[in-house]
Amino acid sequence: MKVVLCCTAVLLLIGCNANEVVIDGKLQQTGNYSAQIQPIFDRNCGGSSCHGGGPQGFAGGLDLTSHDGLMRGSRYGTVVVAGQPFMSHLIQSINPSDTTLSPISSVQMPAGRSPLVRSEIETIARWIRDGARNDAGELPFSEPRPLGKVFFTSQSVDLVGVLDRYTNLIMRYTSVGRSLPFTGVPESPHNVQIDNQGRYYYVTMIRGGKLRKYDAITHQLVGEASVPTSPAHVVLTNDGQKAYVTDFDASPTATGQIYAVNTATMSVIKTIRAGVFMKATHGARLSQDGRYLYAASNATDFLHVIRTDVDSVVLNIPLANDVPPIGSFVHRPYQVAVRNDDQFIYTALNGTGRISIIRRNGDTFSLYSDSIRVGNGPLQCEVTRNGRYLYVCNRGSGSVSVIDAQANLFLTTISSVGQQPHGIDISDDSHTVFVTCENVQASEPPHHPVAGSTTPGFLAIIDVASQSVVRRIEVGGFAAGVCVWPGKGN
Repeated sequence: MKVVLCCTAVLLLIGCNANEVVIDGKLQQTGNYSAQIQPIFDRNCGGSSCHGGGPQGFAGGLDLTSHDGLMRGSRYGTVVVAGQPFMSHLIQSINPSDTTLSPISSVQMPAGRSPLVRSEIETIARWIRDGARNDAGELPFSEPRPLGKVFFTSQSVDLVGVLDRYTNLIMRYTSVGRSLPFTGVPESPHNVQIDNQGRYYYVTMIRGGKLRKYDAITHQLVGEASVPTSPAHVVLTNDGQKAYVTDFDASPTATGQIYAVNTATMSVIKTIRAGVFMKATHGARLSQDGRYLYAASNATDFLHVIRTDVDSVVLNIPLANDVPPIGSFVHRPYQVAVRNDDQFIYTALNGTGRISIIRRNGDTFSLYSDSIRVGNGPLQCEVTRNGRYLYVCNRGSGSVSVIDAQANLFLTTISSVGQQPHGIDISDDSHTVFVTCENVQASEPPHHPVAGSTTPGFLAIIDVASQSVVRRIEVGGFAAGVCVWPGKGN
């Protein structure tokens, strides 16, 4: 890939440092961009052949002549993440050696010129840490965003990121567990969901045994609930007053369970069990009418139908014709999706590369099909809001399968999505699909290798009209959960 040898290069999103601060969203009386930051760029990065906007334009598509130009990023993506100098590629490219400040890019800037002095680097880093504000004291990406936002987890680096849908730039990264750089194991944020009201988002810490609640605008921690042992997915009721959290613990002594959590008090109000039929629950979805919660047990091959008014299991349904009465560990169901009319419930069978379909008729449920084949190791799946398509992430194939959800027939495969597609969500208008790719085996390196970094994950954007990937964005490592807002927090 082409390397732009100028002041800044491409998006490398790594982690979060120990000096992370919570940004105060209140308007400051004045900013200091023009007085303190712009002169540094003018001295070091300006000129017609670089980022000053000469006859050949801005090198790499990056305009360093103004605050607005800088915040538009480069042709490769985000350059500055407000509040996160460690995550900002601008700092990575001008930082020559201090891995406590940021990872070090293999391409150092400004190219062909003297490096910035330490005081200049620290001034820029401090400005980013304080919110990367303009002269009026305003934060980048004023709320509300025109097209909404995409929340995603980076499991290996304990981060939740937020993508602005209007620009496809990273707005924020929030440390939800350990702060980078760290030497121990992460708490591993696995799934993220934002409520329908857009006020709070919830994060499951699959290693930490916690459900954490954050303000969706300030990104401040509001509360947490203890949900041992391995909280995987969280779904929210339409009013946002209750959350359901699955437990992916598959150890020999594990007792399968799902937690019902009061989101106002962040306390467990009921632990839902189904005896031997339930173990290692992972995927879960609410019915569109809110009457039922559907959850799949990865270690028993059953789908559990739970009445939400009493939070009790009313039915355990085998997800394939060959599942014995006491269950099995063959198909390994992972995630559940529900069609918009509530007639069909889809479950991705990770162990056998198929989709199981349960048909609902009022309060009656039956196995409709277990024969639709998709790629290897399917994980998450989701139906478009208009009920037309079911999309399935095939972790083992690096692809996404598309099912005609009206005919319940395989339609096509979208290839070259990325390494280990994991999570999926779809815009409320049914036009755009967002897929997280773990990339845990480092099959895809960052654009510029860096010292002191971790392997990046990716966020792939699929256009529904063309059924093709239209953009791939580097994000923090082991990208897993993803949630689009506006949309249902389910």
